[in-house]
Amino acid sequence: MCGRLVCLLKGRELSVRCEYRSKEGVVEQPEWEGAFHTPSYNIPPTTQVPVLYGRMGKRFLRSMRWGLVPSSHKKPLREFALSTHNCCSETILERPIYSRVFKQGRRCIIPAAGFYEWTSQKGAEKIPHFVHPKEEGKMMFIAGLYDRCKLEGDGSELFSASVITTSASQSINWLHHRMPALLETEEDIQRWLHSGQLQSENLLSLLHPKTCISLYPVCKTINSVHTNGPDCLARKEPTKKRKSATLEKFFTKRPKLEDVKKEDMFPSEKDSERVTVDLKEESNDVVKAEGLSQ
Repeated sequence: MCGRLVCLLKGRELSVRCEYRSKEGVVEQPEWEGAFHTPSYNIPPTTQVPVLYGRMGKRFLRSMRWGLVPSSHKKPLREFALSTHNCCSETILERPIYSRVFKQGRRCIIPAAGFYEWTSQKGAEKIPHFVHPKEEGKMMFIAGLYDRCKLEGDGSELFSASVITTSASQSINWLHHRMPALLETEEDIQRWLHSGQLQSENLLSLLHPKTCISLYPVCKTINSVHTNGPDCLARKEPTKKRKSATLEKFFTKRPKLEDVKKEDMFPSEKDSERVTVDLKEESNDVVKAEGLSQ
């Protein structure tokens, strides 16, 4: 799935990285609507993420709540209990909360430096990994859906979004069976953002596993949503468990019988004679000592 994101660019910097060509062929940068997004090394669900979306052929950026809240929700936000930070691509058209905004053209992109994922194998240690674009310096453009609603009470307007996930590619399926749906080309981004209120399933064909990613293990301090800073992205190789001294001794390779030299197993005649002489001398010393004591 996708439970943590990383976005380190400030407002204007993010606009530059999301620049595009208009229908007239002019290079433009998306305008920010509302306050700039705050850069973060560790973005958890229900907090703010930067969202890129289209309207009337133009593109805009807005900081939105990560976890879609439908426009039908009129009560206070604390009463919204659904977990909507991830949306499965396979069931978009089956779930009303997502199919409605998909068909209305409220499709978006969450630009990010990458995301964190943990090992999901049963019985395996939960080791966090940072997943990022394979090409250095490139942004990750994650397909999503967004909506807006007016909350009860102060009547404030809330913008919110969900990350769309798909089955994992061979680049990451050993770590987790799901991954965010990535859009790699400007053509795919254009289709996703500016296809309007289409009810065609052709757009869903854009949402498939991608192999344009790399990953490496990071420190477990990232497990806490309160952890933030450059150390979050520091590479941390898993420590190997050291065997106890008893186990090491037990599993130490012993020489095979055929590898042991014959002279090491059976003493030579010279060695036998030397031992006999030593024993006789020791016996004589004992007798002399007893005679002196009498």
